[in-house]
Amino acid sequence: MGYVKAASKASLIAGGITGGLLILSAFLITTDFLAGKILAIIVSLVLLSQFAPSLLKKFKVMPNLLIVVLGVLTIAIIAISF
Repeated sequence: MGYVKAASKASLIAGGITGGLLILSAFLITTDFLAGKILAIIVSLVLLSQFAPSLLKKFKVMPNLLIVVLGVLTIAIIAISF
């Protein structure tokens, strides 16, 4: 989204890295349950640390609110499953 709106290569790279890590965590959950969950929590916390302050400064639904809601849900669901 950041690449389309602002031609930001950094957004494209960061999105690719975090997306790849989340795909890896989904794969790891099927093979090594704990490692996959830990990786998903770490990636979600990194995304939350980036998008939550931005959401507080200027309330934008896309992508800030979406990332914050999905990150909190991910962490909550994984925490419940422990």
